[in-house]
Amino acid sequence: MSSPTIADLRRELEKARNTLDSAATHLARHAEMNAALHCSPTVMYSPLHAKVTATIAGIDHALARTEPDPNVPTADSHSSDGVWAALVADLDRCEHGRHQGDDCGGSCGYRSQGNPHLRPGQVIGYGLRGDHIVMPVREDKHDPAAWRQHQP
Repeated sequence: MSSPTIADLRRELEKARNTLDSAATHLARHAEMNAALHCSPTVMYSPLHAKVTATIAGIDHALARTEPDPNVPTADSHSSDGVWAALVADLDRCEHGRHQGDDCGGSCGYRSQGNPHLRPGQVIGYGLRGDHIVMPVREDKHDPAAWRQHQP
């Protein structure tokens, strides 16, 4: 899997972790409130609280496994290639900043329809030998070969 894809997945996991952490805190406070309401010395946490806590641990494990190696150069270090790759990878975002197919609460509806100005298969430029540079489908946007269509 490519670095931009991993970065996107890490960002989404971090958002999910923050949301689940808030949910776990809410569930814990609710269980503690019930114990206090019934003058019980024991707090009984719900099975949902245990599942949320386990999911948070799983996300933490996944984030730790995909932590970028500080010894590997990144887009911010020695080369502008990664900056250009990130720019190109963002071309499919809708006006609300969501990638095509991602959840979007804006006017896109439930799922982002992507960039209304660049649709998959649309020619966006030409190469040195006249081959077409096209907007690839979502699954292939990190594959440089998918951006080019060689003409006969």
